[in-house]
Amino acid sequence: MTDQRPRRAAGVSRSGLGGTVCSPVHPPARPGLRRPLAWVLVAVVGCAPPPAAPTSSAPKPLPTAVVTVAPVTARTVPRSVAAVGTLSGFEETTLAPKVDGRVLTIHADAGDWVLPGQPLLELDAADYRLDAERARRALDLELAKIDLTALPPAGTAFDPERVPAVRRASLVVENAKRDWDRVEKMGSLSDRERANTLTDFKIAEAARRQAASEVRAALAAARLRQVEVEQAEQRLADATLTAPVPAGWHAWAAAVGPAAVPLRYAVAQRLLSEGEMVRAMPVTNAFKLVLAHALKLKAAVPERYALEVKVGQAVDVRVEAYPGTTFVGRVARLNPTVDPLNRTFQAEVSVPNLDGRLKPGGFARAQVRTRTEQVKTVPAEAVVTFAGVTKVFVVEQGEARAVEVTVGDREKNWLEVVGDLPVGASVATSGFSQLADGSPVRLRE
Repeated sequence: MTDQRPRRAAGVSRSGLGGTVCSPVHPPARPGLRRPLAWVLVAVVGCAPPPAAPTSSAPKPLPTAVVTVAPVTARTVPRSVAAVGTLSGFEETTLAPKVDGRVLTIHADAGDWVLPGQPLLELDAADYRLDAERARRALDLELAKIDLTALPPAGTAFDPERVPAVRRASLVVENAKRDWDRVEKMGSLSDRERANTLTDFKIAEAARRQAASEVRAALAAARLRQVEVEQAEQRLADATLTAPVPAGWHAWAAAVGPAAVPLRYAVAQRLLSEGEMVRAMPVTNAFKLVLAHALKLKAAVPERYALEVKVGQAVDVRVEAYPGTTFVGRVARLNPTVDPLNRTFQAEVSVPNLDGRLKPGGFARAQVRTRTEQVKTVPAEAVVTFAGVTKVFVVEQGEARAVEVTVGDREKNWLEVVGDLPVGASVATSGFSQLADGSPVRLRE
C-alpha cells in the first residue's frame, strides 16, 4: 500500500521566530536498508544558522566630563617623630623629719602648692629649745674665761695679750727681766744672788707661756661650745619640717619677690597626722612633694629615628584631658642606649607647666619636630582611591590623565602627594563619575 502523506524535500527548512527551524528529514524508507551518511550531512548543512550581519569595529567615543580643577601647590611641611610616654615631676622628693618628736601642727595637705622654705609641719620642740639654751650658756662660760663676749671671726688672729691673765704674766716677766739686767750690770753680787735672779726671770717667762696656752685652750673650748650651740639650734630648727630650697631660689626671690618666682612644689601626698610620734631612725616619711612648674616627659622613641631626634628640638605634647590643646616642650636629654626588648630609646622632654594644668603621672603623646621639607599638595577632594589604587586626574589640553600617587601628611584642606605631578599642574576636584584615563574634559563654568 502506497504512503499518500506529503513529504518535504531534504534540506528544506522553515523559518520560525528567532531563527531557522529545520524539519526532520526522512529518507525514503526501504525495508532492510540503513540510512546513508549523505542524508545526515544534508540534514546538518540544511540546519546551519544564517551568517551574522557585519558589525563596525570602531570604539565608541568617551563622554565629555565636566570638572572643576585646582593647582598642585608646593608647601613647606614640618616633619616630626611620634612618641608616647608618661609625664613626671621635674623633681620628686619624699620628706621626713630629721629629729624625733610628736607632731604638733600640720600646715599643708595633699593638693596644696607650697613655696620653697614654707613650713609643712611642726614637732613638739620644748626639749630642743632647752638644749639650745644650755649650749649657749656653756659657750658664755668659756668666753668669760678669756674675757670675751663673742668668738672672734673665723680666720682672724687672736692676740692672747688681750686676756688679763696673760697681761699679768707679761708684766711679771718684764719685772724679772729688769732685775736680771740690774744684777748683770752691778757685777759685785754673789753667784747665789745672780742664780736666784735668773731663776725668777725664767719662772716668770714660763708662767707667761702657761697663761697664753690656757687662753688658747679656752678659746678652743669656746669654739667647741659654739659648735654645740649650732647643733642644738639645728635640732630645734629641724623640729619644723619645711619644703626644700633649690639653689638660686634666694637670688630669684630677692630680685622679683617670692610670689613671682615660678618654682613651687605641689603636695602629692601627706603621710602623717597630728599627734603622731615621729622617729628619725627608722625614718618616718611625712610628705611627698613634686616640683611641678615644669614636667618631664619620658617618651619612648623608635630606634630608627636615632639620627633625627636631637637635644633642643621642639616637641608638641598632647594629653587626653585637654583635647585640641598642644603644649610645647623641648628635648632636654637623650638616653644613649636602646632598650633591646622594644627597640626604643628614651627621650626626656621638658614641658613648662606654670599654670599647673598638666598632672604628673599622666599619659602623653608627643611629636618631635625634626626638620622641614618642600612637598607637593592637592586638595583632599582631588584624591580618588579605587580597588586599592590611589590616584589623581591631571587635566592637560582638554583631556584627563590618571596619575598614581602616594598620600603623605594630611591637613584639613590639603593632602601631601608623592608622584609624577609637576607643581602648578591642574588636577580635577569633581566629576569623577565620568572620568577615565584619556577622557575629554570641560571646565565647569
